[in-house]
Amino acid sequence: MNPFIYYSSEEKTEYVTSRCSLNRAVMQKLPLYGIEDELEGLMYKDIFSTPLLVEEIRRVSRRFGIDLSNLSDRQLPFLVDEGLVSGDMRRRQMAEHVVKRFGARLGLLLLALRMGEKENRLARPEWDDACWDYWRDLDTVILTGGLASSMLGRRFKEYIHRVFDRAGERCYHIRLFDNGSYLGIMGLAQRLLSDNTAALVFDMGHTGWKRALVRMGTGEIAGFTPMESLPSRYMENRFNNPAEQLRLAIELHRYIVNTVAASYRELSQKIELSDTILISVANYTCGGVLDSEHGGYAKLSLLNTDYGQMLEEELSDELHRMMNVRLVHDATATALYFNDIRNAACITLGTGFGVGFPEIRID
Repeated sequence: MNPFIYYSSEEKTEYVTSRCSLNRAVMQKLPLYGIEDELEGLMYKDIFSTPLLVEEIRRVSRRFGIDLSNLSDRQLPFLVDEGLVSGDMRRRQMAEHVVKRFGARLGLLLLALRMGEKENRLARPEWDDACWDYWRDLDTVILTGGLASSMLGRRFKEYIHRVFDRAGERCYHIRLFDNGSYLGIMGLAQRLLSDNTAALVFDMGHTGWKRALVRMGTGEIAGFTPMESLPSRYMENRFNNPAEQLRLAIELHRYIVNTVAASYRELSQKIELSDTILISVANYTCGGVLDSEHGGYAKLSLLNTDYGQMLEEELSDELHRMMNVRLVHDATATALYFNDIRNAACITLGTGFGVGFPEIRID
């Protein structure tokens, strides 16, 4: 039994909570010394993330005399991917340095989960022995997200294996998935859309929103048309006062309603759409209830305890038809795509770590 999966008798569905989060785990004791010992005592979110990778790319590029002034932060991971096979020696050396450092860090994080040493257990009091036993006995780790694709992901996998080999520990079976930008959308569609329907599906992350028209055939996706991606907005989660928090919650809500409604109207002019809208959101959810403490979407709970119901009602008013809105934790949505893989966890490498479990049952 997976200790991170719960069942709601009210919602008749399984779900996960912030208990499964890796971001708040602490590397109280390194599982292997001599690689980057300065990491000891840091939280996982302060060891590996896209912002940390970007910061390192800029630092190392200055050292090698590489001008990045015209590149945005979002472009820099692609620069590393290209640099690994570049004929430019400076770019290749920069890319190799970054991949080696963060690949080894990822290896150390996974190794700490596998070994579950006493010091690290004590530093994560909300995890009992069953949680650590889960990571010890796990067979497969599926790495997804932009940092896990193409050459970058393959080199990270190589360094993960090196760390485990050096420690003399059995490595997880590391699975990668190229072109995984829309896995959450496809996972939701496969599990939650009725056959022979077309629907609007969103993936609302902390840095950007993806959206697509998905057409279901009989038991499988028959058509997939991505729409233009949009920036995430109003994602702040630290506030000077409650009034500011409420104001930003209202701004975020209006942005969600206006964007979803406009997207639905645009597509409905071309095709008959289902009245179901699926939304993968970077927040822990059970039904329409959001986690009120973690992440940029948490403040929406100030507007309504059951934010999903509130969103459904407002979209129904906007679109003049009864809508059905399903909110699903984003890493869970991604994991749904891999529901044929047993004894596996799905880890998304992005702004932070996202964790989902393919075995979860959502209907």
